[in-house]
Amino acid sequence: MPLTSNTISLDKLILNDQELSFYQRNTGIQDVEKLKEHIIGVAQRALEIYPYYCIRTFGFLRFRIRRSEFGYKQLLKLGSTRQNALFLDLGCCFGNDLRKAIEDRYPVQNVIASDLRAEFWKFGHDLFNSDPATFPVPFIPGDVFDPSFISVQPPAQNPPVTTLESVRSLLQAKPESLDFLRGHLSAIHASAFFHLFNEDEQFVIAKKLASLLSPLPGSVIFGAHIGSSQAIGDTKNKLGGSHYRHSPDTWKEMWEKVFEGEGLIRVEAGLEIIEEEPDVEWMWWSVVRV
Repeated sequence: MPLTSNTISLDKLILNDQELSFYQRNTGIQDVEKLKEHIIGVAQRALEIYPYYCIRTFGFLRFRIRRSEFGYKQLLKLGSTRQNALFLDLGCCFGNDLRKAIEDRYPVQNVIASDLRAEFWKFGHDLFNSDPATFPVPFIPGDVFDPSFISVQPPAQNPPVTTLESVRSLLQAKPESLDFLRGHLSAIHASAFFHLFNEDEQFVIAKKLASLLSPLPGSVIFGAHIGSSQAIGDTKNKLGGSHYRHSPDTWKEMWEKVFEGEGLIRVEAGLEIIEEEPDVEWMWWSVVRV
């Protein structure tokens, strides 16, 4: 989610047939114009919190979770074949992607949401006309770079010593850290997230996510973000931060370094240009434990 001004781009509010049907079902608003008015209202309030580009241009409406075709299929496979396969959507924003996964039959009781800005999760309830009672997915706010939120640890090599029962108890207690999930997560999704940061920061995030992932074969980290056919070094963005654009090759190299060697994971990554954003290359990717 690149950063920009808080001027909303109404011409970008375009829904294809699948998206329109999804938002009609999940908001309960059938009238197309009323639905668009509802979406605009939520987006405008969210921009007052932080001016993400994907909110200003309605990119959050897209199903980014499905851009990594293998990653998404693996997620749904784990949800149907692995008992208690916990799934974390990191940088979930309004929760659109995880709601899509739940609609596609991922067990809702195994889904966890997290974002830096807790207000966005509340806006998600506003968008979908839900509340914590009707949509009881636990949300854990926090800063991925805060060591008390996620500490840097090596990838798990053995099953966690903590029990699933203790994990579920902590989820109900409004935890302030994700460390208690270490080794328990069968799947982690992070889209429109990594490209916000510089090269070193992306490596740190990858190490932290790897440490949370279950050591069981088939466990997956996946997502999509802006990339490049040739890696582009750290450059400044409009708000004073810096970002780095990985190529599929450098992305694979980073994850192999995170897991400390080849043969421990299978990494897939590729580039595509989507109709809604023809001026950038999106990189879809998946990292699977073998």
